[in-house]
Amino acid sequence: MLKINLTAIFILFSSFVLSQQSIFWKISKKGNEAYILGTYHYLGKDFLLNNNIILEKLKKSKIALSENIDSAKIFINKRNENLQLKKMNKNELQTIKRIVPSYIDSNKMTLRELIVTIDGKITQKFCLTDKEKIDETKMDVYLKEYCLKNRIKLEGLEPTEKTFDYLNRNLYSNTTEEKLIEILKSKIKLLNSENQNINCLILNEYRTKKHIFNFEKEIQEKFITLRNKDWIVKIDNAIQENEKAFIFVGLYHLDFKEGLLELLKNRGYSVEEIILN
Repeated sequence: MLKINLTAIFILFSSFVLSQQSIFWKISKKGNEAYILGTYHYLGKDFLLNNNIILEKLKKSKIALSENIDSAKIFINKRNENLQLKKMNKNELQTIKRIVPSYIDSNKMTLRELIVTIDGKITQKFCLTDKEKIDETKMDVYLKEYCLKNRIKLEGLEPTEKTFDYLNRNLYSNTTEEKLIEILKSKIKLLNSENQNINCLILNEYRTKKHIFNFEKEIQEKFITLRNKDWIVKIDNAIQENEKAFIFVGLYHLDFKEGLLELLKNRGYSVEEIILN
């Protein structure tokens, strides 16, 4: 009898774990509902167009919330030049200028900002398929454009300047400027190489429309947790004031012990995964 009970418990536990994998979720409380999508910033609009339910739920929403909706150029271009960049050689500076959008002065970006920018370019170069590389309108951008086109109220959860402030205060904390220069140089070298030994596990997983969540583990990137805690009040208020809301943020903001899904559960929301084909 004990063996049967243990087997039944194992099956139930396994079913629960396996079910917590969707990148798209419905959240509801007291008749109000919202949908929350964990995005992958480097994938394009085709991912969304191949999953009609996402845009259908967005179109029915009264408000949409994104990480931020304003441009970085306003505050970056007002800065003084980053003198640390004079330690880079000519080829490294040319690479930096090539990967940074033309409307932003790359000489005024911090080392941490440049490292994150290059990390993204490395992911795009080595992890995206040729078809995905052609799809230049990234999914977060497309969702914002879709809101404007369909007259859906769109708000940012934080100003872009605050996002950069989080990054600069928390990424590679306690790392010297000299060490950051070394990191930046090594990443530029990797970007300009033909090295294919890059970990694309998260993207490969995301393509299946699933992600293995761990709601009991604390995330290492503490600045993500800090941002989640700042956002949760605005998300809660938006859902309660608008009845139907849509939230789209980077996938990792949904995951882990203090991810948005857990924070919403703590506020009394029912959380239900939406299976994507």
